[in-house]
Amino acid sequence: MSESTLDIKARTKRALEWGRLKEYLAAQAHTVCGRQLCLAIEPTNEEQTVRTLLNQTTEATSLLDVGQCFCLENLPDLRSTLTRLATGACLSIQELLDIKSVLLHSQQVRLTLGNLDKVSFPNLTGFISRLYTLEPLVAKIDLTVDESGQVKDSSSRELYELRREMRAVEKQIKEELSRIIHSPALSKSLQEPIITERNGRYVLPVHANMRHGIPGIVHDSSASGLTVYVEPMVIVELANKMRLKESEIQREIVRVLSEVTRVAQESTQEMQSSFQALVQLDFICARARLGQQYKGICPHLSQEGKLHFRGARHPLLMLQDPAKAPEVVPNDISLHAQGRTIVVTGPNTGGKTVLLKATGLLSLMVSSGLLLPVTSGSSAIIFNNIYADIGDEQSLVQSLSTFSSHMTNIVEIVNYAGPGDLVLLDEIGAGTDPREGAALARAVLEHLNGSGTYTVTTTHIGELKVLAYGEPGFVNASLAFDETTLSPTYILCIGIPGSSKATTIASRLGLKSSVCARAELLVKNSHQDIQQVIEHLETKLKALSVEEEQARLATSAALELEELAQQQMRQVKQEKEHLQQQYANQLTCELNLASETVRSLIAQLQREPSMQKAQQAQKKLKHLKTELGWLDAEKDKDWLEKDLFVGQKVKIRSLNQIARVEHLPEDFKQCPDARVTVQSGNMHIEVARTDLEILSQTTLKSGGSSPRLSISKATSSKPGFAGEASLGRFAPVFVRSDSNTLDLRGLRVEAALGNLEHFLDTTAASEISPIMIIHGHGTGAVKSAVRQFLRQTPYALTFRPGEAPEGGDGVTIVAFS
Repeated sequence: MSESTLDIKARTKRALEWGRLKEYLAAQAHTVCGRQLCLAIEPTNEEQTVRTLLNQTTEATSLLDVGQCFCLENLPDLRSTLTRLATGACLSIQELLDIKSVLLHSQQVRLTLGNLDKVSFPNLTGFISRLYTLEPLVAKIDLTVDESGQVKDSSSRELYELRREMRAVEKQIKEELSRIIHSPALSKSLQEPIITERNGRYVLPVHANMRHGIPGIVHDSSASGLTVYVEPMVIVELANKMRLKESEIQREIVRVLSEVTRVAQESTQEMQSSFQALVQLDFICARARLGQQYKGICPHLSQEGKLHFRGARHPLLMLQDPAKAPEVVPNDISLHAQGRTIVVTGPNTGGKTVLLKATGLLSLMVSSGLLLPVTSGSSAIIFNNIYADIGDEQSLVQSLSTFSSHMTNIVEIVNYAGPGDLVLLDEIGAGTDPREGAALARAVLEHLNGSGTYTVTTTHIGELKVLAYGEPGFVNASLAFDETTLSPTYILCIGIPGSSKATTIASRLGLKSSVCARAELLVKNSHQDIQQVIEHLETKLKALSVEEEQARLATSAALELEELAQQQMRQVKQEKEHLQQQYANQLTCELNLASETVRSLIAQLQREPSMQKAQQAQKKLKHLKTELGWLDAEKDKDWLEKDLFVGQKVKIRSLNQIARVEHLPEDFKQCPDARVTVQSGNMHIEVARTDLEILSQTTLKSGGSSPRLSISKATSSKPGFAGEASLGRFAPVFVRSDSNTLDLRGLRVEAALGNLEHFLDTTAASEISPIMIIHGHGTGAVKSAVRQFLRQTPYALTFRPGEAPEGGDGVTIVAFS
């Protein structure tokens, strides 16, 4: 890569204010190394790298949204420590404390990442393998040094003994000095009764003219010379001894630190990995925090070469004043194969340069893994290179004019730009003869368009506006101008060229109306056709905008109606479910009432234990069940078409009762919900006509006149017993009495079989059938003997185990043939 290529790229980033954005990014980092990574961030054109960076930023943003991101504010800079460790140097106490801090941060971050779902956070959880806790090393450092920066006595036995001995010597020194201070004879020589230090030695402040009163070594004197600091001779030897102890202690401290350093050297690579991973995570979180400030999102990376920034805002405008960020005007920016070159026209101060910078800066950001201030549905292109010629680069040192300066950049751009590159040109063709500038600008744009480069250019040259009508790949665009307020709106209009509004702006700035009128006339005469086209397109655009707004309102209204309809449907469904529940509750109550009636009938039969009556009642219940069909809702659906008459037999569906019609209202034929009076047994009931079912004549003849409830209980034979059969002739409900029940519980087999034989003879003679034999479960001996006896008895009979309500396998039901 040549030097000139580097120059144009550097100038491009300067023009797009890339460095300023990096400063905002660095301010979001918590660590020194993280800030350095932010300031060194550069875009890349490797698609997989860009996707990884964007995914990392997106995942970190999700953590920030729920307040679970990492806190790395106090992470030490471990680079120099790791370098010294690699060279074999002995680490200081502070360096060991820094290592401990990094490893504790690593442990905490690893724990946080371990709690994340690996499917939802694949990029962040990938850092787990790079983070090491090294708990034995942390424990060793913690045992050796404390947070105040001192080596602990517990770090070695030798250090503990040396410090204990030194403290004892120090205590002796202070006791001797205290004796001098409190001595009546010696204390007269003291300036003050205090113990102080000079040059690491304990001394007493003595009057200069009385220094011989306390024999010793003078170590210092006061500024006035009136006081000298004397080390009494009685403690000199003790002080020397303490100095020796201090030297021994220092040597032991060095030995202890060397030992810990050797332990740390064994884990240098793990510490390096953990530190770098933490710095990378800080860098990722800084990108996420920056994106949160302007509500950034991750755009779709287009594979078809289509750039579409929806609702794009210039990030620096949003960051420099967050309070005014909502006022930044969003615009839709599109570049694609059929519209590779956009020619933006419009008034001065209309925001064209800001649009150019936003396009370039957003493209640099996405290639660096940063979220964009755009709306959902946006797509981005990973450009190979981005070149820009923006602003006045006039150089007095190089004696370059404005035109020459612009042309220098354009020459480099034309030489290097190619397919997959983005070129941004501000006021192309300006600064020279309008005709030559227009021709040169057109030639440059045609060359770039033909080479496959994506280009966005701003211009005031009218001739460039017609390129979109004759050259493939060219698209006109303009920044709207409010004629009412005579001010720019900063809204980009794709497909419509704009006028410079120079005369309008000049008039607003105070130029005489006669001069402005003359200028408008000259413009109209020279560019009447183009101006008419522009005005026609602007009118058409406004009409389309109105139609678009109407369509949006209609769509919104339709959505509201749809939501209202769905809400009403939900309400109807809830009401239906409520009514169904009420009806089900009502049926349950009525069924319980019917069941109670049956139980009353059975209780009555048990109170009057007549087997003949019981059998007759059972036959009637079975016959009624067959006749009623038990709430057969599908039967005789056309019953409403039949005529009711007084005395007719009907079934009350809700009660499953047979009844007779007693009275019909006059309007019952016109009103299906009319109330009909019926008699069921001794009860007279008013029911809705829809709750009655007309019984057929055949059913009436076979049914009998007494309306009874029918209960049917299926019986099934259980395999494993010879001679058993399905007792279809048994009554659906077995009614127990003294005459049809034999209880053998508590008897031995012989006694039980004797009672059974006698009971069978008695019931057979009395024609009592069916009968129940209660033998219980127990060891099963009586039960087996009873059923074996029944298989061998001369009586023609069938038997079965009892059903659950009858007593289950603890009883046997017998029926005589």
